Amino acid sequence: MITMGKPKKLRILFKQAKMGKPHRMYALAMRYYAGHGVEADVEKALYWMQLAADTGYPPAEDFLKDYYFDDDAAVQAHS
Repeated sequence: MITMGKPKKLRILFKQAKMGKPHRMYALAMRYYAGHGVEADVEKALYWMQLAADTGYPPAEDFLKDYYFDDDAAVQAHS
């Protein structure tokens, strides 16, 4: 959870993502994924990315396709 101790822009981003704005969900997901302004957290990144993808937001859909393809390829390479 983002608290009041975070910069105003980050609080606004979180609020807009919670309101269901796909481009803001995507932006928040990328922040969690990269650890930009928040502690890096892949689970939270994937949560927000999936919500954005569920709205049909193409960048989020593309990110998840690439993310899971890379993960599947890594698993297959170690088999």
